[in-house]
Amino acid sequence: MKIRYKIVLQFSLIVAFNLLIFSGFIYYREDQKRQETFRGRLSKRAITTARLLFDVKGFSPELIRIMDKTSVNRLDGEEVYIFNTKNQLVFSNAETVPKDFNEALLDKIKMQNMVEFKINNRENLGILFDGKFDNFIVIESGIDVDGENNLKSLRQTLLISFLLIILVVIISGMFFAGQALQPFMAINQQIDQITAQNLRKRVNEGNNKDEIAELAHNFNQMLNRLELGFEQQRSFVSHASHELRTPLAGIKSEVQLGLEEKLSSVEYEKILRNILEDTDKLISLSNSLLQMARPIDNFNLSKIENIRIEELILSLQKELKHSKPDTIVRTNFVTIPSDEHFTLIKGNESLLKNAFLNLLDNAIKYSNQQPVDVLIDFNEKDCIVQIVDKGIGIPKEDLPNIFEPFYRGENAFEMQGFGIGLSICQKIIDLHGGHITIDSQPMQGSTFTVFLPHLSL
Repeated sequence: MKIRYKIVLQFSLIVAFNLLIFSGFIYYREDQKRQETFRGRLSKRAITTARLLFDVKGFSPELIRIMDKTSVNRLDGEEVYIFNTKNQLVFSNAETVPKDFNEALLDKIKMQNMVEFKINNRENLGILFDGKFDNFIVIESGIDVDGENNLKSLRQTLLISFLLIILVVIISGMFFAGQALQPFMAINQQIDQITAQNLRKRVNEGNNKDEIAELAHNFNQMLNRLELGFEQQRSFVSHASHELRTPLAGIKSEVQLGLEEKLSSVEYEKILRNILEDTDKLISLSNSLLQMARPIDNFNLSKIENIRIEELILSLQKELKHSKPDTIVRTNFVTIPSDEHFTLIKGNESLLKNAFLNLLDNAIKYSNQQPVDVLIDFNEKDCIVQIVDKGIGIPKEDLPNIFEPFYRGENAFEMQGFGIGLSICQKIIDLHGGHITIDSQPMQGSTFTVFLPHLSL
């Protein structure tokens, strides 16, 4: 069911429910009023008949019967029954006494002075009349034809009014629901025109500051993220293809050389070594591409543990000393922590090692055999790790782009690498709730500063 119809249905049901309650209340009050009015008429007729019969001289039962038949105040189907205190009938204008007028009913009237009851469509009122010489039980009976007709007319009026109001509510509800949903329909039409080929198209947000404008704004924000993702994907594929082409072309040329010419064993060995070197580059690039292509949410954070940052850095320092004996990495505290939690962080040790290893590899690669310093510090919220090198530095115009995949500065093309490491590093640091900054001057060196939340008490 469309939202438009749901809105109309819900609103109509609410109105119908309230109308039923209102109509029921009106009908109930009118019926109560009718009963009170007719009860008053019954009481008045009963007392009048009893007084004429017992308190006024000259009125015989036959005369009273004649007067009842000709009275303008006579009730429809009026019958009157008068009993003495011994429950004996002393007067009646009816031919028979209803069997419901038994001793139990008469005793009840004597005890309560007034009893109202209904038999079929006849309404009855029994009262205890205090005469001059004795007490009598008077039961006045009649049919409230006018009152019932008025109630019937009221029922018809309420029913017709109910149906007309519901019809008006449905028609007006359809109109106003359509008007209210018109902006959504316009947005839907605009969304339908957006495809992968024209992601730059945006939904009109209008000038209103309502929920619809907020929805359009949020949708445009989502389109911005999608467009950025598509652009990054295209850039990723383009750069990956370029980076893969170079070692593959090298392997192909080496294989062609070995097939087309007769070479010595030394030359074949050289070709195989070149192929092995290009293959290692392909493996390294493939691993980097696979890691780069993984969404940030898919990183394995199942092995979350408390990590002491200085121990992690020192373990990397030992690994680098073993794999690159000629490099010098020095680790120091800027400020000795007064609380051991200042350098304690929560995260995945393998991922953080990967991030800091990328930063250290970059520093070593571009440091021109100069020592690399790792400085550990902290503030109220973060553990701070600075990796400082005295290398070639990064031009100012390249700084905003260095964390982009495959981006390499103009002064870095002579160095081996694919321009992926820093992007992976930033992704890992972001995943751990931290951030990374860079300060660099050409020919003076670079300082990468990593901020990670610590577990201080």
